[in-house]
Amino acid sequence: MRLTLRSEVRLFEDAQLEQILDAALKVFRQVPFVVQGTDEFMDLLSAYGCRIEGEKVFFPDAVVDKVLARCEQDRQAWKSPACSPPEPEISVFTHGQALHICDPETNALRSVTTADLASWCHLVEALGVSSRSHPTFIPNDGPIGSCDLRAFTTILLNSSRAHLVSVYSAAMLPFFIAACEATQSPPVFAAKAWITSPYMLDGENVAMGMDARRLLGKPIEFGHMPVAGASTPITVAGALVQNTAESLAISALRLAVDDLPQKITGTSAVMDMRHGFPRQIGPDLFLHRVAGIEMDDFLYRQPGATSRAWGWCGAGAATVSTQSVFEKAFSVGFAGALGARSFGVGSLAFSDVGSPVQLMIDLELIDYLRGLMREVVVDPDHIGMDEILDVAPRGGRYLQTMHTAQFFREECWLPQLCDYRAFMAWANNPGDLIAKARDKVLAIQCDAVNPCPLSDEARRQLHEIQAEADRVVS
Repeated sequence: MRLTLRSEVRLFEDAQLEQILDAALKVFRQVPFVVQGTDEFMDLLSAYGCRIEGEKVFFPDAVVDKVLARCEQDRQAWKSPACSPPEPEISVFTHGQALHICDPETNALRSVTTADLASWCHLVEALGVSSRSHPTFIPNDGPIGSCDLRAFTTILLNSSRAHLVSVYSAAMLPFFIAACEATQSPPVFAAKAWITSPYMLDGENVAMGMDARRLLGKPIEFGHMPVAGASTPITVAGALVQNTAESLAISALRLAVDDLPQKITGTSAVMDMRHGFPRQIGPDLFLHRVAGIEMDDFLYRQPGATSRAWGWCGAGAATVSTQSVFEKAFSVGFAGALGARSFGVGSLAFSDVGSPVQLMIDLELIDYLRGLMREVVVDPDHIGMDEILDVAPRGGRYLQTMHTAQFFREECWLPQLCDYRAFMAWANNPGDLIAKARDKVLAIQCDAVNPCPLSDEARRQLHEIQAEADRVVS
């Protein structure tokens, strides 16, 4: 048996979602996308039924109907038993695209170097973290125009395999492909066409998305990150109307090009009115994100059945501190209660700062959650009837039994950083969670090895590719 840890969370009733959807469809029909598209891209949109007026792309009723029909098609498919996978195990991934590192020795911020990313690669592999959704660090000790490629080549040169890096410019895409060919690595880099909310898609993003589609044979991908109070209305309802309309419009673009839908994207950040900066954590943003998930489920799955949880281990704090620990602990606990099973770790300042020390603390938090979600076995061995009948009449002597020796590692949480010594033992030798995390990082970094399996020839080619890319942008 396992602890059932999934809270029923519902922000809107179906009638309210219908009201928001009706408003979104009005926006979808009336507001054009501004697209600086290639001829091929615009021709595909026109063939799908979009009306093109210069850089403006309009969505007539026939296009809206086709998009909604695809929503209904996916809703019906979702009812299939195949769409109900078993409960996943709790897992972690590193994320972020930070230009700054919270130095593990000083806890001060500084610019990220190539050596920092290399050390990070060695650290996360030594810790057994195998999934990376982003490189965490983007080195900026070289030309800024090729920093995305530098992140990719550094990972290839310091990891057991390739990991995802986003391509920031169309000019770098051929170098990414060359790096993969030189190392016989799969093209794991992301070349999305990023939307500037509201309703704008510039020529650089269209060219990169279409080039990736042509060169890699992959469908075009779109992304958008709306900010409530800046690029959308500040209210949850108003932002969800615009986000839904924009997501459906993007779905029309993607259906036109590759016959694939686009999910409904919720608000990615809230404009902090006190400081004038987008904030990616807080109860207000949580409501915006739940709203986006509910609308996506409402359109593509089934009403009232939120099927996905928001797994976010976020912090707004820029350095390892009481605030960062507080924010991370609440994020993990609340997301876990909502059913999240995969958590991003190691980033601060939303994802603008990477921190090896915070990574250690995050992993301890996830280990806490794993302990909460572990399997509880009920069988004769675990009940230990013979031990109970023997020990109970003689008093509390279970520390002496083989039953305790056999099962304590399975039954007891044994943290690496949290200090649960008796008070006087702690007072005689005080410990601090952050200090212990820092000591652990420095010890592992000292002994970590480079797991890169590449040949000397492949390494040489990667260095040449990086040098050529640097020359192109210099």
